[in-house]
Amino acid sequence: MRDHKVMHGVYIRTGMIASLVIFVLLFLFVPYAEPKPYELKKEIITMVEEISQLMEKFEEPPPVERPKVAVEAESEVAEEAVETIAATEFQEDLIRTRPTGPAIEIVPYYKVEVKPQPINIPKPRYPDLARRAGIEGTTVVKALVDIDGSIIEVKVLKSSGNQMLDQAALAAARKAKFTPAKQRDKYVRVYVSIPMRFQLTGG
Repeated sequence: MRDHKVMHGVYIRTGMIASLVIFVLLFLFVPYAEPKPYELKKEIITMVEEISQLMEKFEEPPPVERPKVAVEAESEVAEEAVETIAATEFQEDLIRTRPTGPAIEIVPYYKVEVKPQPINIPKPRYPDLARRAGIEGTTVVKALVDIDGSIIEVKVLKSSGNQMLDQAALAAARKAKFTPAKQRDKYVRVYVSIPMRFQLTGG
């Protein structure tokens, strides 16, 4: 008696070969059925001639040729046209622009030979809402001193912890005035720190 577990591989190979042979025989001996061409159920009538006739009606007319010879205007008409033009006075309004030059150097404060000195540092306006709420604090503003001593840029270096006090300190710092800074006998820009203290009377 054969052991089917041992013959398992033989059975598989034999079955595959037998199926391949049957497939080749069917391919060779079964006649090929040629498909029938598709036939339209309804007859389609072309109307090319009628469409072309309709399109001719909508064709654009040929462009009209312009006269090649220029026609001179009568001198009397030209003279009258000149006389009817009223004399007008027009003054061109030129926008004056500030002349541009080389960029001004910004030198760190510790490197400046002649440091800027405060001339006028206005006292910041105490916001009414902050005053009524009893809010106090100190805002340190970083300001850029220009070559003429004016302030051209401000930003909060150290916040007081309240936005209203910081905004009031920035507004006051913009109006501050300093002596210009010098570096090698040349005016330069420099950043300075301006502390703005907000304290209630008797606090």
